[in-house]
Amino acid sequence: MLEIEKITLKNKIVDKDNYFEIGYCEELKIYMMHVFVSWIASYYRYYKIDEEDYNLYKNSPQSFYKKYENEIKQNNNVYTENFIGSESLRDYDGVKDFQHSYPTKNEIINPFQNYIYIEGILFARIIWEMGEFLIPPFQMKIDINENKIFPLREKCKLLYDNRGEPLCYYLPFDDKKKYLHKFN
Repeated sequence: MLEIEKITLKNKIVDKDNYFEIGYCEELKIYMMHVFVSWIASYYRYYKIDEEDYNLYKNSPQSFYKKYENEIKQNNNVYTENFIGSESLRDYDGVKDFQHSYPTKNEIINPFQNYIYIEGILFARIIWEMGEFLIPPFQMKIDINENKIFPLREKCKLLYDNRGEPLCYYLPFDDKKKYLHKFN
């Protein structure tokens, strides 16, 4: 388990035509691709790649584009298993604006505090008066029968709002020792 404030890339390669960059993230000790998303506010989506993919881009950009077409072009399913987090909470597994559902703790303005990196995933750390929650990024796989599978939900619990409506999935923060053992 690692607390992350900012994510940076070393030996960064920027592809200006396709709005992404790749490189090595020393904080996480992995190769990553950051895809630029132009929405109301611009931000990056983070995808894990490996050193082989990094070199694939250097040697054959067209092959890299083909392999990561959904992620780069933001087609169909951008929330692949390679998706590990985002600068925007809209990409995390909760209803719209879930982070503003409860009062914040100790008068903090933004309930999103930082990322907690566990088993290759950047969980968003949300602090409300009622406690701290680790929210997973939204991931969805589609199997050969066109069934939707949500792999991170299997490790999480569903939090309900005061009306009993689903609010977001979370990795229980109270069981931190259990998850440190389970995920590391």
